[in-house]
Amino acid sequence: MSSITTPLPVAIYSRVSRPDEVQILRNQVRALREFCAARRFLIAREFTEVASGGTDSRSALNDLLSQASLRRGRPFEGVVFTSLSRVTRGGVGSALEILRRLEQAGCSWWFTEQPILDFDSSTPKLAKDILLAVIAAVDEDYRARISRATRAAYQRRKNLAAITGCELRWGRPKRVDSALQLR
Repeated sequence: MSSITTPLPVAIYSRVSRPDEVQILRNQVRALREFCAARRFLIAREFTEVASGGTDSRSALNDLLSQASLRRGRPFEGVVFTSLSRVTRGGVGSALEILRRLEQAGCSWWFTEQPILDFDSSTPKLAKDILLAVIAAVDEDYRARISRATRAAYQRRKNLAAITGCELRWGRPKRVDSALQLR
């Protein structure tokens, strides 16, 4: 007599900050799908978005959290992310808030690039809280360093433009790819 196991239904979440990073978004989705296939997870929902990780106003993430908290008919039992930086860049508080909401809803989570942060019912709470706090603090520091470096580079370019009389051009050209097809 053989036992048949039902694949665990999961959601996958991927995010990039800018529309010109659509190839990175596709790569994330591919990595998430491969991870799920290797674990024999059934992908019940895919959430993708182009939005800053430093803001809480992200429609796909909010939709994921809303569906995770459904008492009846929740379409998935866990969520797979590539890394904590794809979930949030808002620091310790934001990361813990999002993951605690998943935990309170009874959802597990996995990170393809940071498996030390994986959480299911067998993970000791203290271990999870300590690891998340450390990783989120590192992410917050990284974001602050990038911001400082960007502001300093902008000021150098502004000063150079003032000295040379040239027009200050900054950032990537504004081009929105109308087709963000991931499949």
